[in-house]
Amino acid sequence: MYSTHSGRLPLQSDTRGAMTRRRKRKRSTFSEVEVREHISRHHPGCPIDFADAYVQRIASRTWNPPTTLGHAVGLTIQNDVRHRLTDYDQLLRVPGLTRDEARLIVAGDVRRITRRWKLAVQRRNP
Repeated sequence: MYSTHSGRLPLQSDTRGAMTRRRKRKRSTFSEVEVREHISRHHPGCPIDFADAYVQRIASRTWNPPTTLGHAVGLTIQNDVRHRLTDYDQLLRVPGLTRDEARLIVAGDVRRITRRWKLAVQRRNP
C-alpha cells in the first residue's frame, strides 16, 4: 500500500479523479464541438442527419437546471426517437390512454433504436 503522510493515493490517481469529476460536471451550456464529439464516441450508429440536428438542439439550448453532457444528449436522443421513430404521437391521441401508458408501450422500441446507435460501428439509417 502507499504510505504518504497525508494518507492519500499518489498524484496520478488524484489527477484521474479530478478529470472524471470535471467531465461529469453539470453545466448549462455545451459547445457544438463537444456535443458532436460525445455523440460520435457514445452513439456511433446515430444517423448523421439526426446527429447534426441533436448537436444544434443541444448546443443552442440553456439547460436549466444544469446537467451533464451525457444526460443532455441522452434525453434529447430519447425524446426525438420516441416522437419521430415510434407510434408515440399516435398513441397520445387514443382516448383513455395516458401519456405514461403511451411511453410504456413504445419504451422497448426506443431502447432498441438507441442501443443499436450505441453499439454500431458505423452510421446508418434509423
